[in-house]
Amino acid sequence: MPTDRSPFTLRAAFRRQTVLAIALPALAVIVAVGALWSVPIAGAMLSALLVGLAAARALLPVRAVGALAVRHRAVDVGVLLLLAVGVGVLSLSPNL
Repeated sequence: MPTDRSPFTLRAAFRRQTVLAIALPALAVIVAVGALWSVPIAGAMLSALLVGLAAARALLPVRAVGALAVRHRAVDVGVLLLLAVGVGVLSLSPNL
């Protein structure tokens, strides 16, 4: 009985892109919170998501983070943290 699995199945795609498959529904929830409830809270949630993605990129191997691994690890983590700080600061701005 062959054990080779096709790399083109949905299960294989989720296995390759686990972090992305978790981050996208979280982002959808954040957008819904921003649209329906509170933009500053959604900004803080987005900032926390970006910090979590930076931690995942820093700690997990390239194979586990999938599409999150674009450049060198330090550059990816730095960009995600810079975006997290920027969104966090903007979410604290008045009259939002």
